Amino acid sequence: MGFMELMVIGVLALLVLGPERLPQAARTVGLILGKVRRSVSNFQEDLERQARTDELRAKLRDPASTLLKDEFSDPERDDSPEARQGLAKSVKAIEETPAEPSDTKDVSK
Repeated sequence: MGFMELMVIGVLALLVLGPERLPQAARTVGLILGKVRRSVSNFQEDLERQARTDELRAKLRDPASTLLKDEFSDPERDDSPEARQGLAKSVKAIEETPAEPSDTKDVSK
């Protein structure tokens, strides 16, 4: 909206509501608009969070797809559920294995 449209709306509101009720009406409209904007923002954040959650769930259901890309995979590979479970266990074991201490010497002595 341009300045002239806002000016016309202001003059009409002043004529309809009067100078006593106009400030309260403007405050109420501002509060309502703020609540609507917050609700829309929260809804958008919820949708984005849900999309990320669904994407992560899909990756967790099929850990082999996150490790092996289709263009590098062997067409004769074993896609059985047992093979996938074994791969998932191997990945979990690797992730849980603590890192070995480095062989760096302490030069502060």
